[in-house]
Amino acid sequence: MPEYDGSDVNTQSAASPAMPGNAGAPPPPPPHDGYRAYSPPPPSYPYSYPPQQQSGWMGKTILQSCLIAGCATIAVPIVLGVFLLVVIGSVTSSGINGAATQSFSPGNIREKMIRKGDDGVGTIAVINVIGVIDGNGSPQDGSGMMARVSEQIRVAVEKSDVKAIILQIDSPGGGLTASDLVYNEILQARSKGKHVVSWASSTMASGGYYIAAASDGIMASPTAMIGSIGVIMQHYQISELMERLGVKVDPITSGEHKDLGSMFREMTPEERAFLQETVDHAQNRFVDIVAKGRGMVPDDVRKYADGRIFTAEMALEAGLVDKVGYMDDAISWTEELVGVKGMRVVAYKRVVTFADLVAESGRIAAREATREIVRQTMETTPAAR
Repeated sequence: MPEYDGSDVNTQSAASPAMPGNAGAPPPPPPHDGYRAYSPPPPSYPYSYPPQQQSGWMGKTILQSCLIAGCATIAVPIVLGVFLLVVIGSVTSSGINGAATQSFSPGNIREKMIRKGDDGVGTIAVINVIGVIDGNGSPQDGSGMMARVSEQIRVAVEKSDVKAIILQIDSPGGGLTASDLVYNEILQARSKGKHVVSWASSTMASGGYYIAAASDGIMASPTAMIGSIGVIMQHYQISELMERLGVKVDPITSGEHKDLGSMFREMTPEERAFLQETVDHAQNRFVDIVAKGRGMVPDDVRKYADGRIFTAEMALEAGLVDKVGYMDDAISWTEELVGVKGMRVVAYKRVVTFADLVAESGRIAAREATREIVRQTMETTPAAR
């Protein structure tokens, strides 16, 4: 009898005869000591473990569901709360009618004590005009520095104990209309019996000097820069860039000058003359305001109204300022104008609200998004390389 060699039971020698009644089926191997019983391979399951090892899976599923539900219960109110705060801040920031981008009210203004002073003597309110003079709308319902400064001036006017205002100016200028609106607010304050002194801490230029011309007097710190009396209209011309980008602007207008000043084409000599005339009209108003405020002849003001700046001493010689000194000197001078010594001095500060933070975040995000779009456009446009 041949010996079984322990190979797979399905293997059959070619010489092995088929058993009757079971043609083609291999004969069972003869039993002997080396026989190894056949074990079928384990069945494949859709899991990495057999079903009998899944004990407690329902409990785990319930526990995971509870954890997810618990996290959702905590997270949803937080998300909804943040969303509501953003919405409320946006509404407060933009105003119900959408006209203002910031909310100003006397309740948002606080006083910071600079000098205690004597009781019953009166108060000097210091109002900061620091940075670019910008803004939209009106002093009553507007935005930007124009609305902030105007609101603080109105608060000072309404307070009976405030006898005088010191404008602490450190500004390179700004918008013509925004500057003119603040200028008018100063005139209104003076007409209601408030003395106004403008003090230049570092820079009092262009629009900064425009508003100072409305005050009773102007003092500059020894290192301040004064002047820049003039008007500028910026114009950008990007027709060559648009051509490189493969973009053509083809406007349809109701008149030949409707797209006057368009940055997408060259300016014609006639159009330049129109715009120059506009600038000259604004410059004449600037000169007249300075002449009226400083008690000068307009022709004398025009000698210095070519856009140049002056040191404090040069401005004093030109008659553009009255005195040179520091803030303490400005306070003492203001007391002389009022005719009282030992006055209480406070600085007006506006409380930053949540609406301000939301509005500022929106402006920053919009600015960064615009920069990123421009950057990606320049990188991905072959003609711009």
